[in-house]
Formats: sequence, C-alpha cells, structure tokens
Amino acid sequence: MRKVFQPIFLVLLFLLIFSGCSLRKNPLKMEIGEGGIFENTFEFSSLDNVLDDPVGRAVLVYLPPGYQEGIAENYKYPVLFLLHGFKEKGWSYEHFYNIQTIADQMISSGEIQPMLIVMPDGSGRFGGSFFTNSVTPDGKNFGGKYEDYITKELFDKVLYNYGQWMRGIKYKVTPMDSSYTTLDSIPELDSTCLQPGIPLPDCDPDSIDVDTTRWLHVIDTIIVEWIDTTVTISEDTAFFQENFGISGHGNGGYGAFRIATDYPLIFGSASAMSAPLNFESLLDLIPTFMDSNGVDQNGNGYHQISPDPKSLDRLSCFFFAMAVAFSPHDPSDLDTLTFFELTLSGDGVDLPFDSLGDLDSLVWQKWLDNDMKTRISRIDEDTLRNLKFYIDCGDQDEFGFKEQAETFYYALPADIQANTTLEIYSGYPEYPALNNSFIYDRLREVLKFHSSSFTAP
Repeated sequence: MRKVFQPIFLVLLFLLIFSGCSLRKNPLKMEIGEGGIFENTFEFSSLDNVLDDPVGRAVLVYLPPGYQEGIAENYKYPVLFLLHGFKEKGWSYEHFYNIQTIADQMISSGEIQPMLIVMPDGSGRFGGSFFTNSVTPDGKNFGGKYEDYITKELFDKVLYNYGQWMRGIKYKVTPMDSSYTTLDSIPELDSTCLQPGIPLPDCDPDSIDVDTTRWLHVIDTIIVEWIDTTVTISEDTAFFQENFGISGHGNGGYGAFRIATDYPLIFGSASAMSAPLNFESLLDLIPTFMDSNGVDQNGNGYHQISPDPKSLDRLSCFFFAMAVAFSPHDPSDLDTLTFFELTLSGDGVDLPFDSLGDLDSLVWQKWLDNDMKTRISRIDEDTLRNLKFYIDCGDQDEFGFKEQAETFYYALPADIQANTTLEIYSGYPEYPALNNSFIYDRLREVLKFHSSSFTAP
C-alpha cells in the first residue's frame, strides 16, 4: 500500500504545481518582447581632421520592445548614450555583446525600464578617440573633435529624431526645415539665465533671440528642450538630467566620465567599464611598450618605431591613440625628441616619454591635464552633486585599469564618492577577468544602474 501511495502522491503534487503555474500572473515561461536596432550614417563636421579619419559615421539606436505602442500612448523614454571600447565601433555592442538581446530580456522581465540606447562610432586611426577634442596648440582640428561630435552634432540629431518621445522633452522639436535652428547659430544664455529658479522671461533679452511664444533653452551650448515661457529652468533641467545617462567601455568609459563631468547639467548618471581613469599607472607599461617595439636599454630603435596601426600591437596603438587625443605636436615646437610624424605634411604627435623611457615633463603634463582623477579634482563639487557614477573593472585587467579605478574612486571628494559605486569583479581559473572578458555580463549591471538612476516611468 505504501509503494502504491507514493507514486500517486508524486503525480498529484506534480499536477498541483504545474496547474498552479498556469494560473500565475507571471508564468515561468516568459514571453520576451523584441526591440530593434536602427543604423544611420551621417557626416559630422566636428570630425573633419588632419589625419583624414572619416567624417561619415554610423550611429546605432536601440528602440525597446513596444516602442511604437509606447509613443502612440505618449510614453516618454529615458536615453542612454553608450560609447564603445578601444579597437571597436558603435556596432560592437550588438555584434560582439548582443546588446539588443540583453536589453530585450531585461526590459521584458522588468529588471530595467524601457530606454533608448544610442551607440555612436568614436573610432580613430589607432583604434580609439577617447571621445575628446584632439586639437593642436594653434587650434587645428588634429584627430577630430569627438566630444563636440557627441555633445553637439549627435545630440542635435537624437533630439530631432526622437525628442518628442524623450523623457524631459516636453514639446515636439520643430521639423528640420528652412527655419530649423542649429547649434552653431544659437547664442548662449548668459549666466543669469542659468541660475536655479529664474523664470525664462526674467533672463536678459539680449542674450538670446526672443520668440513671443517659444524659447529655445540652451545649457552649456547644448539644445535641451523647447519650452513655454512659463516653465522655470530649475524644475525642467533636473527632470531632464535624471533621464539622460552616458556609459562606455575602455576609452569609451573615459569618454563617458569626461563628457558627463564637462556637461553636468545634461547627464544625471555616468558609468565606466574597465576604463583609464588615472593615467599614472600607465607609466608601468612603458617598458612593455619599448620591448614590443624593439627598443633596447640604450634607446636604440625608438625613432625607428613606425606609427602604423597595422604594424603596432594593441598596447602601442593605445599609447599612440592617447597621443593623438592629448598631445598633438605643436608645429612651432622645435623639440622632436618624442615626436612621431603621422602625415605627409609633417603633422604628428608627441609621446610622453623619450627613447630611454624617461618622462618628458611638458608632454606628460598635457596627459595629466586630461587625466580624469586630475580633472575631477578641479571641478566644483557642487556642480557634480546630482551626478551618479558607476565604475567596474576586472581584477586582472592587463592595462592596470583596476588600480586606476581604485585610485580614482578613493581620491573622490566625500560627497561625490557617496554617489559612486565601485565594483571589482573576478573571472574563473581558465577565464580571467581581463579588459574585455566580461562585457556581456557587465552590460547587465550597467543597464540596471542607469535604469535605477532614471526617474520612474
């Protein structure tokens, strides 16, 4: 009797469990909605450069599941700018890391809220631009003005195409016709207009072209929104800021932090995956650079290094990419001890160390001026008070970015550190946590961070 009862009991238990599942509001078998990624190519004047890197760039935009239904119901979406890593492009997040699959799953399961994800191309000759403006001391656009490309031209296009459905944008952006106003033609508001709580009508009328029914609100020379004269800046910019995030991996993580701190009234959250945030530890990699390029202890072979990306290893390309971004050679400077020519017309870059591996103090200072630990120490804490940061890095990062992340984090002022999350993660015995080993997994953490930073739908 006992032997018969036990199988019957197990069958009844099985039926009870699975019949209960069929009645759940959230059954175990989850239907995953499908979003979409759309790619367009534009020409960006900010990227017109001496090195002849292309001005035409592909921009990918992820639209979440239910996007069409959402806009039909006037749903407003937050926006995340996602900057790619070194030796990659904007499409890398889809081709290598399956960003659409990750975002679709997390949105459908309720882990994150629906959002737009903008993935631009910021690649340069050596594999990365660090999303900064590469300009010679005499003002020449050397490697491309990548920060302007993101914050002015691309931002403008995103607003034009999606502004009506972006959270924090309250009015439809005027169609791009003969009356369309571009960033280049918009004067900046004076400092009075940027003070919290000052209604727009009280601003200096000479600081902007006045329209009796509508104002174009500009902060830090970036279009923010079309607003009525009854809306105050402090209320709307805070809401707008909370729903704009920027993130990146590697040189894109550096770019995300740089852009967010340069434009703290625009972005409310910034994240960096395995990014160079404190350049001092790069000095430990100079011997590796020398060895890989055949430079001996006496400096022989240094000036024979060919700055051709096809012949350089990843680390060497990284150093030259940083030189393009931070230390284009001054044509009036006759010192060529660390100079490398990149164009037939004689334009080039300076490395921050000479043939013996000793630092060139003037060039190194240019790099330090662009170091995030240095830059953030020079920024008024109050301007970053509403900005949330997320930093992660693998514990065996081959570029030393783990140490950079920790140094950067612990150097932050207390108020900023309180709004910053640092995560150092480990790999497995046969699969260490290198610079780009776990980006697929880390993207999930990044999306959760930004989703929680955005306002509730």
